[in-house]
Amino acid sequence: MNRIMKGAAIIAIVACLVSAATAADSKRMKITVANYQMEPTDPNGEMLKFYGDKFGCDFTVVNINHDQYHELLNIKLSAGEIPDLLYLRHADTLGTYVKQGVLAKLSPELIQKNAPDLWKAITVNAKGYMEMGKVNGVQYAIPAVNPTNIFRLPLVYRTDWMKKLGVTKTPETLAEFESLMYKFAKNDPDGDGKADTYGFSKDGLNAVFGAFGVVPFDAETDYWMLENGKVINDTVSSGAKQALAVLAKYYKDGIIDPEFITGENQGGYWALSHAFIKGRIGYSSHGNYYHWQTAGAYQSPQEDGSMVPCPAFANGQELIAATPTATLGFGLPLKGPTGKQGMKQYNRLSNFFCIGKLAESDPAKVAKILQILNVSADPDFVTRNSIHYGPKDKYWKLLDADTESWLNIPPYDKDSGYWSRIGGELWMEVPLPPKGPREQWAYRNNMDKYGIESLIQIGLPKAMKYKAELMKIRDEAYLSIITGDKPASYFDEFVTKYMAAGGAEVQQESNEYYASLK
Repeated sequence: MNRIMKGAAIIAIVACLVSAATAADSKRMKITVANYQMEPTDPNGEMLKFYGDKFGCDFTVVNINHDQYHELLNIKLSAGEIPDLLYLRHADTLGTYVKQGVLAKLSPELIQKNAPDLWKAITVNAKGYMEMGKVNGVQYAIPAVNPTNIFRLPLVYRTDWMKKLGVTKTPETLAEFESLMYKFAKNDPDGDGKADTYGFSKDGLNAVFGAFGVVPFDAETDYWMLENGKVINDTVSSGAKQALAVLAKYYKDGIIDPEFITGENQGGYWALSHAFIKGRIGYSSHGNYYHWQTAGAYQSPQEDGSMVPCPAFANGQELIAATPTATLGFGLPLKGPTGKQGMKQYNRLSNFFCIGKLAESDPAKVAKILQILNVSADPDFVTRNSIHYGPKDKYWKLLDADTESWLNIPPYDKDSGYWSRIGGELWMEVPLPPKGPREQWAYRNNMDKYGIESLIQIGLPKAMKYKAELMKIRDEAYLSIITGDKPASYFDEFVTKYMAAGGAEVQQESNEYYASLK
């Protein structure tokens, strides 16, 4: 074969290979993704390419400004542009999108088959949460569940005060708590010879309400519960009524800080309890568990493989700075007179992940999307961390496998949005038990026990409509009863007023919603 013929043959072979590759590429599944972003995603982001090759598909990320996510998403949906995989930043929008007909129906069998790790992580570690993705009994969404909100609010005591007063253990019952609070208020625990201490302030109310199984006095979120077979707001529960009578007695006897209405924080970092730090009260549940860690509470792994004591943080740090001899300790939620025991726990439902309606006609695409989401729950930590933050040892370093401790490698340690640029949007939050040193410390202090969660964790339309007015009515009534301006019996009159102001409509809506999940 002469050179010209050989050259022509080579060109023909190359052309065939290019043609075959082009044909193969054209057959690759196309998947559009709308997820949380910090920065726009590079269309050629390496994680999009990596997982595209892994799953045999091509991804197109819909870049949407997160601050205007739903507004901009709605414009695209109105134009018929429905992403194949989309997340709902606000979980309470699920019903609206279902009514618009832009979400695909899912089934438990489909999810279990294609996302078995994800299904297990949610149904085992967040029982009942998968049902939150249902509308009228049909599954339309997979819930993203916060893994660390499994920890309730802490019950924190000045144990140095306790020791001085001859109390050797933190309270386990409401009666023991009451006894200690009276001692804190009446027996000069700081030894300054002045009557300037109290048992607790505003956040301490949570402990008493929790002893009756309720969280009725939250500043932002409604808590819902079942009572006598009906869904009711904790605010109007019988437990709230009983707790208010107890709190009124405490306030009258000088056990509650008379300035409790203004709260424990006096500015600056929100989680600081200045009332506790300054020695005005001996008990608090302000902030979260980690805001109360003291120096050396647990050991943290370092880059060189060593373990070092953790530093104090927030309240733990400020308390010791103000009073070097002070000590603090944690207690369990209090058992009330009827045996109920609990403490406020933040909602774990973060948002929802859905599949667009247009993908519903392609079962293979729906299955593929579920398989991709399943990576976020992969049993191997490196695998599930990499889908969001990129390859290990390029973008981040594993410090300790047992505790799944890691850190970003420079310059990515100071580049918070890099994962968006490389295509880390194929990830979702999953409620796998946290293994970090700080979280293990929380487990050791039983922070995962006796948390009170809300039965409903989305803002239903009527609940949102009447929320501000109902909370105003609640706050006025509760504060009036606690401070003695109104008798405890006023609670019944308050409930009547609350219901007439929209509470009855909200309660009916909540019962209908809860029934629809079934």
